[in-house]
Amino acid sequence: MTGDKLVYDGWLKVYKRDVNGRTYDILKNYDAVSAFITNEFDDVLMVKQFRAAIMDETLEIPAGCLDIAGESPEDCLIREIKEETNLKIDKINLKKIISYKPTLGFSTSVLHLYHAKIKKSDLISNKVNDEDVNEVLWVDKNTFIEYIKNGKISDGKTIISYLYLRCMKAGL
Repeated sequence: MTGDKLVYDGWLKVYKRDVNGRTYDILKNYDAVSAFITNEFDDVLMVKQFRAAIMDETLEIPAGCLDIAGESPEDCLIREIKEETNLKIDKINLKKIISYKPTLGFSTSVLHLYHAKIKKSDLISNKVNDEDVNEVLWVDKNTFIEYIKNGKISDGKTIISYLYLRCMKAGL
């Protein structure tokens, strides 16, 4: 293996890496955090936002990148939840689900998933002052499952969080 060669230096960084005569493209991007937030009725808090990569609007759980040096995943998540939903979540309400590498075939990033339970009334408005988020909404459990089946929810972190929590609840 030889040293990585920087070939693109933007918000994301792309490197060429030679390993045993083969060249690989490596994406070095920020680690990230997300929260699967539910209420007393088991509704799921979702954000609706436009994603330029797929040129479509998505339904996802709140998330963000660890792009402030020295910031812990929990502090980053609290900041991102506030930015995307106007909710103030205390660190004590965040329960770690799992950390995983969502794109390990070409990226170094780690995604830290958390769960938080709040009251439905804690969400005062579905309008936020965030350039990425168009709307914040509660999705009931049955609709959430239907949205996964019909592809309206296709975001990996959202689906993995749901399935992980469902398995834990079932004792698996």
